[in-house]
Amino acid sequence: MNPTQNPSALRSKKVITESLLLLMKKYPYTEITVKQILLETDISRKTFYRNFSSKDDVLDAYIEAILQNYVETLAENENYSFIKMLDTIFDLCEEYKEFLLILRDYGLLYLLLVKLNSIILTEHYKIAKCHSASQRNLINQSLSEYIVSFNIGGVWNVIVRWLENGMKDSADDIKASIVYYLSDIKNIDCREL
Repeated sequence: MNPTQNPSALRSKKVITESLLLLMKKYPYTEITVKQILLETDISRKTFYRNFSSKDDVLDAYIEAILQNYVETLAENENYSFIKMLDTIFDLCEEYKEFLLILRDYGLLYLLLVKLNSIILTEHYKIAKCHSASQRNLINQSLSEYIVSFNIGGVWNVIVRWLENGMKDSADDIKASIVYYLSDIKNIDCREL
């Protein structure tokens, strides 16, 4: 994807992305072509390829935008707790419910996990660099990339189970169950709920 901030290019990217998302509601992702995307818009092939290299690039850029939204939301809260992080994740899933269910239906949820692993680890390294040497040593010990990956995997599997169940279960009940389970393991303060 071309990372330009030109207003015209941003409008074109938005139209292209909206067209792909609309088509994904009607057709299997594997059957959608760039030509179909263009037929849904007034965008030329040249404009498409100036902004994206393929339909996969469009989908990847949209997923990245969703996850950047998540990271920015967390960054707004300097003192976020585990509960607030879970709230943010579940709120984001509710906001993008239709899209996530489409990814589930077409077996494309793995694309979200791949991007999630990359973005969250990158953010972890940024946070670690901002601390003093002694704090970095503590962070490296307690929040290593393995722990971050473990946490991503655990939360990811909960979200996937929720999606597989059509997101019908109460997000608050799921979060409360997670906190209750973890409180037995790590004495997480359940009063944060």
